[in-house]
Amino acid sequence: MASSYVNAGKSVAVYTMDHRGTGRSAPLSCAEDNIPYSPNTTLKCLTNIKTKYGAVAPAAFSVTSAASDLAYIITNEQSTNDVFVYGLSYGTYLVERLMHLAPEGVKGYILDSVQSEQFYITKDAPYYSNWDRDVGGTVDTFLSYCDNDKFCASKVGPKSKTYIQGLYARLDKKSATASSKCADVIRSMLPEYATNPSWLVNNFLYTMLRDYNKRNLIPAYLYRLNRCNSADQAVVANMVMILTNSTENLLMTTLDGFPKSLLNVSGTGNVSKVSTLTGEGRSNVVYKAIVLSEIWELPSPSAAQMTKWFESAMMGAMNPLEQRENVLDNCIYLGGKDTPCKNYAVAYDSGFTYARDAYWNKTAAIPAGSSVLMFTGYLDPATPPKYAKDEFATMAGTTKKLIEFPYAPHVIVGQSPTDGGVDCGGAILASFLAAKGDVTLVKDACVANVLKVNFTTVLDSKFAAALFGTDVDVYGPGAAGPNPALEAPASGPTTAPGGANPSGPQSTASPITTLPGLALGLLAIAAAAASSSV
Repeated sequence: MASSYVNAGKSVAVYTMDHRGTGRSAPLSCAEDNIPYSPNTTLKCLTNIKTKYGAVAPAAFSVTSAASDLAYIITNEQSTNDVFVYGLSYGTYLVERLMHLAPEGVKGYILDSVQSEQFYITKDAPYYSNWDRDVGGTVDTFLSYCDNDKFCASKVGPKSKTYIQGLYARLDKKSATASSKCADVIRSMLPEYATNPSWLVNNFLYTMLRDYNKRNLIPAYLYRLNRCNSADQAVVANMVMILTNSTENLLMTTLDGFPKSLLNVSGTGNVSKVSTLTGEGRSNVVYKAIVLSEIWELPSPSAAQMTKWFESAMMGAMNPLEQRENVLDNCIYLGGKDTPCKNYAVAYDSGFTYARDAYWNKTAAIPAGSSVLMFTGYLDPATPPKYAKDEFATMAGTTKKLIEFPYAPHVIVGQSPTDGGVDCGGAILASFLAAKGDVTLVKDACVANVLKVNFTTVLDSKFAAALFGTDVDVYGPGAAGPNPALEAPASGPTTAPGGANPSGPQSTASPITTLPGLALGLLAIAAAAASSSV
């Protein structure tokens, strides 16, 4: 938002808003370090919250409640201004709910990386429970770019998807003579992955895919994992250490991939970062209450189905070894009212979710006097383009525009650089503000100049050095290993017996935390005096 302020010539006022229960508001939280996991800790915490706020506590922190806060601020604090509201990721879902409330004075809504509102029964729906099913399409797009890039194809192509499938099959082989030494590194450092070491690699690649500055290193990691000489084995050990020391939530939007100059800008032409926030500002309680009330399919998909999606994606977020605790935690919030809950000996109480209201499962119409600008990226693993297209198609009204970025990831503004050094998403947003929300005047020619995925240039030197031991020759010395595509199973990834058992052996190290945090994104109101240009 700081860059948007600068791009608009400082002619707008920009406000960032925190969802109630998160950020700089009074935090709604339980022990975020519940390791080793104890269901009683969660049960006790939720009971204490309901004692403090009453039985209406879950609904008090709902999407509609947060949207009502925002509507109140706009109506009472910005009534003399033209207001533009920007939502990112989950923040788009909040902005869409605001559109249902339709406060007066909002000239435009900007939806960046769209969480759509229609939860279909007969076709794909944007439930978080289906995350890895949807990731697969983004992975296919990324790999198609690799296969059509001369350099990348020479390393892991020209059929990179089959290359990965064969590599995973090799990693998971049990025979001592066939077992990859790199798989042995994973097994020795994390014994819980003895059966499926490929699952750890699968999860790791997702952390790279979601990051603009790391995704182009995926082929280099695959190449070294396949060759697996002594130096490559050290790279695998580095991967394990990176994951073991990580606490990031793979279902949550972060700003890790943003250029640092956009996160804390200062100096001539820029603005200084000012915040009273202490701590991370995230709330696992708010996240769980909202997701399980509105954005999670019920009954939940089976563990076997979610494992199949994860394996098929090849770069998945929902690691099967992490799911047992997630499912149990979900059951506590749902009060035991879900199919998997019968597998756990837990004394559930009433849970911590709220009833879906009249706005759920309905696409907001464009409020009178307003317009909507949408951004979607083809390399977005969190909110795939198909959902932005569905939101656009089902949104009543004509004053709308959807702009598609073939090479952009999750979060367009700030991550759509052009060969001229301009961030295209930010420039289009500034154009939308300058046009006072008239979508017919929005200048979007820069989309054609957004940089393609560059498979030869290291963008994140620090990460490359941590993983490969260098930020120069990330492929390392030595001839390529045998083509793993020849080892790919005919039907793609397979699940090891017992791998999908929700009560089977689980990781105690939890190298990746998939629970904490609410993917709020960045929500801002850009306002300017109605009588002046923006």
